[in-house]
Amino acid sequence: MSLTNPSATLPTKFGDFIIIVWPAEDGKDSVAIVTPQLDVSKPVLVRVHSECITGDVFGSLRCDCGQQKQNALVKIAKSKNGVFIYLKQEGRGIGLSEKIRAYALQEQGYDTHEANILLGHDPDPREYSMVKTILDQLKVKNIKLITNNPSKENSLREFGYNIIERIPLKIKSNKYNKKYLETKKIKFKHFNDDSNKYYFGISGVKDSAEIEKIAAHIKTHNLDPFLRIGIGFYADKNTLADEEQKKRLKDLLKLTMKYHPPLTPILHYSFKNSNPKDYKNEILQIKSELAFFKKIQLNDLQKDHLEILMLASRHFVVHFPISDEYLHLASDPKYSRLVRARKIFTILDNSGGRGIQENIGSFEKKITLCLNNGINDIGIAGGFGPDNLETFHHLKNYFKINFSIDAETRLCTNGKLDSKLVNSYLDNLIHPIITS
Repeated sequence: MSLTNPSATLPTKFGDFIIIVWPAEDGKDSVAIVTPQLDVSKPVLVRVHSECITGDVFGSLRCDCGQQKQNALVKIAKSKNGVFIYLKQEGRGIGLSEKIRAYALQEQGYDTHEANILLGHDPDPREYSMVKTILDQLKVKNIKLITNNPSKENSLREFGYNIIERIPLKIKSNKYNKKYLETKKIKFKHFNDDSNKYYFGISGVKDSAEIEKIAAHIKTHNLDPFLRIGIGFYADKNTLADEEQKKRLKDLLKLTMKYHPPLTPILHYSFKNSNPKDYKNEILQIKSELAFFKKIQLNDLQKDHLEILMLASRHFVVHFPISDEYLHLASDPKYSRLVRARKIFTILDNSGGRGIQENIGSFEKKITLCLNNGINDIGIAGGFGPDNLETFHHLKNYFKINFSIDAETRLCTNGKLDSKLVNSYLDNLIHPIITS
């Protein structure tokens, strides 16, 4: 390594390292602890760790930071080819004083997510631009990332790094940090691989040429393994009575599955022209006659939501759009229990296919409502396209969750999907312009 940064050897109880400092004018110097013989031609084991004086220095039991730091250093020393990056982002970026104020609020019953918001902060305002500076100077490209945090992994992917593997840090909870760890799992979606799939949806796909173009373009990207590209096909009760349409859907699904993963077929079924008394029969008919679909989005349900969701989720992975008219369901314990048990995606959508986008504040309130009720498989829809994804990226950065998104109207020209718009939409979702 031919760096001009301050550096020295650093023997530790974990092993021998080289410590390198990246000075900052505000005193928030960043540090990398590197194994002596770093070989960047091979995948490098990397841990990005934010400062936690209470856990790292004083051994606090209120968090898992100190144990994560030690376990990561053990793994990196053992690998003989790793980098431990230490960022001055105390208290998930709010600083020590505010972190202790957040502790006081937690002692009043608030969780760590709520406490940050009550103090006027984002739930997790950390950012990782300094990581890019460090890894670029070390010439690291291929990474085995030690983390429980899918959002952190996604941030590094957006910087252009090839994440070969994500290695979790499993820490046993105690009576002091049990709620803290549970909050990270529910509201930040840490730890659980099974719950971390998310979708970038393209609705209204009608022919094989559109699927082939999407599949060809998506090959140009190094994707998050949890990401799926949702290919949405429309159907309603008339489709169920049309043998030709059913065969067309089956053929399109078969082609989509040729590129799975990441392409994933989703049946967007509309009950708009259905009689509510026929909802159950139509679900069972879909199961019988369109059984090749495994995922379904239930559009335009007017009543009996819980009952229909329970039935549909026995047979399919369900995506359920909620408008303001039915937002009260997010506060219904029966809905939240069903959503968690059956892994139902809640899609916040007021557009109704009109291509109208909600404002950021409205989405923030609704997402907070969902998270406070244990609902964390969340998507947003309505008026999104390649040139207006600022709301999506803001929400993703604010909540530090990989949200799902769905689009159609602004991906079309003259009523037909436009491959240039679709490609630009996917490009801007997968590798957004980094402004920090």
